[in-house]
Amino acid sequence: MSEISSTSKAIETDPSLRRGELDICPVCGSNVHPQAYFCSRCSNYFCYVCRSRVGTTDVSLQCVNRDCEYFGKLVCNHCNPSQTVAEKPFFYKEPTDGYWPVWLFACVVIGIYVALRTTLLAGGLAFISLYAGLGYLMQAVGFNIFGKERSVELHRSSTNYSCVRCSQPAKIISLSKKS
Repeated sequence: MSEISSTSKAIETDPSLRRGELDICPVCGSNVHPQAYFCSRCSNYFCYVCRSRVGTTDVSLQCVNRDCEYFGKLVCNHCNPSQTVAEKPFFYKEPTDGYWPVWLFACVVIGIYVALRTTLLAGGLAFISLYAGLGYLMQAVGFNIFGKERSVELHRSSTNYSCVRCSQPAKIISLSKKS
């Protein structure tokens, strides 16, 4: 009992310690090399550290540091969790359309009404002063008449993987069954 508890304490302090029987395939039970992460008998991949089966849809990692003893070994994402790093946010300007067609229509209707009641010159002056002058004042107050640009902040993050043993970068590999 004390041997099991000392092993679990050692694994908690050093997550890169290998677990299970190293010379037996964890899937089919046949003999494999202790450094193996693939069984040629059942054609299954398994994690080099925890010896659990790794499927084709699981995230699988390999250390790229040639000096590490885990170089090129298949490690599952459970034994080697990812670190999410927040990056500098991305800012961009996005144009938003204004209500200028509605405002133009309203000003034309009012200008025609004034022109029919008075002279054509008064109708034209009413149209220009309403559309440009009052439109500018409404835009300055905060109504979106002629369009605006709004700032958009896009929060970004990246996922980094590093070797559980040497903390150097690890790469994601895809396991695909060849027919």
